[in-house]
Amino acid sequence: MSEEEEWKEPYEDNGVTLGPEEILRREIEKSKNLKVERLQLKDDIEKLRAENNRLTQKNQTLEDEIKTARSTSDKDATLPHPESLSGPSPQWSVFLLIFNICALGILIYFLLQK
Repeated sequence: MSEEEEWKEPYEDNGVTLGPEEILRREIEKSKNLKVERLQLKDDIEKLRAENNRLTQKNQTLEDEIKTARSTSDKDATLPHPESLSGPSPQWSVFLLIFNICALGILIYFLLQK
């Protein structure tokens, strides 16, 4: 093997050979950046764990509220609900249908006037 194959100098992007101090400085910068990123990720993990715990507690309280609402609704199930027995009257829906058709007719009339 020749000397060129045995020893390969690290090159910068523009082809300039880096000195050992520059290589060491860059490696230290990379190490610092990785440490900062790792600390940020740890912070993110802690935030997500706290959010997860908060959501778990909220979910539990909502489930408890649902259970209490169901138990009270089971007691009230024997009583008829007057609002559930009466729906919207058919006359109201016919009025809305006629009103919408008239409004559509007026809009078409004005559109054809142009």
